[in-house]
Amino acid sequence: MSDQPKMQVLPDGSKEWLLNGKLHREDGPAREDADGTKNWCLNGKLHRIDGPAIEWADGSKEWRLNGKFHRTDGPAIEWISTAGVTKKWYLNGTKVSWQEVFNKAKTEEIELRILIAALTTA
Repeated sequence: MSDQPKMQVLPDGSKEWLLNGKLHREDGPAREDADGTKNWCLNGKLHRIDGPAIEWADGSKEWRLNGKFHRTDGPAIEWISTAGVTKKWYLNGTKVSWQEVFNKAKTEEIELRILIAALTTA
């Protein structure tokens, strides 16, 4: 078996990178939907260290590590709708308050980023 993912183009124009039958790509999104949505996956699990694992076409974002919602410098979920932005905070797949994420911040810069995210709606 190859240790490099193979790209395939789906009938709707979406692109997937598969390794051993699972979405997998280390140098970019493992799936790029025709509508612009992007999914970063390793070994079939949503996973991205340096940004959101899902960037939806509408601007919504989800941060995940090894398939679990997780973010240490802001909300792990930012869903955009006509009603505004819904933010949800998670650490290692467990729903927490923004204050719990703030208390684990390692720098003042991250503390400020968390406060801004917690106190704004867009």
